[in-house]
Amino acid sequence: MMDTAKTNALAAQLLADMGARTKYKPLRLDGATIDADTAYEVQRQVVQHAQQAGAGQVAGYKIGLTSGAMQRFCGVDEPILGRLLTGRQVQSGTTVRRADFVRLGLESELALRIAKPFPAMRDGNVFALLECIDQAAAAFEIVDDRDADYSSLDAYSIAAENSWNAGMILGPPISARELGSFGNLQGRLLINGAEVAQGNSSDVLGSPLNVMAWLGRFAQRAGFSLEPGQWVLTGSMIATKFPAVGDRVRFELGSLPPVEISVV
Repeated sequence: MMDTAKTNALAAQLLADMGARTKYKPLRLDGATIDADTAYEVQRQVVQHAQQAGAGQVAGYKIGLTSGAMQRFCGVDEPILGRLLTGRQVQSGTTVRRADFVRLGLESELALRIAKPFPAMRDGNVFALLECIDQAAAAFEIVDDRDADYSSLDAYSIAAENSWNAGMILGPPISARELGSFGNLQGRLLINGAEVAQGNSSDVLGSPLNVMAWLGRFAQRAGFSLEPGQWVLTGSMIATKFPAVGDRVRFELGSLPPVEISVV
């Protein structure tokens, strides 16, 4: 059973560390790693604090650690969820300030927009979700890992920190019907015009639809609704890149319009 007083104290300490821009360290409660219930209660408080500071309303969800590349990169083996906020959305083609982050990271993703509530999610019915998605876009997730040491991560500590989400950059969206089931879209990441990595949309849990199904099951268990108009970042198909000041970063994914950002 979750100890409310200790969990609140843990959330307060994490918020203080984030505000002071200290180096990330895994969370511990009574000397042990935290569990999922504790992590997502701390996340609730972190998101609430951000909203009180003017970060806006929940605009959707990021599902992290969905690809083998990202799980190997972070040394973990399970997805995590974070909440996207309206005040942290940036348009493709604009700039972000490196100095606004402890360590700025960009993750290359397929974003899908929810059109209507999901059906009850059971194994094997992921294709029913095609009717629940109306738009798709290439996207960057902005993350701030607070200069984490990747040899000592745990998934629930990251989840508690709203899964490190610091924003979302959407490329121009298109109708989801044009992409079919969203699988096997080839991705290319370019920095200053040079290709630095490739990925594939099927690298995220085998299919972005599997990611959406995971989200549907998570929402059912946690007791919250997925609302029409919300965007879902389905996970980075390329390991996080940490751009430098002056970099121009572009992600191309299948037939989708690319998403671009400059770092100043």
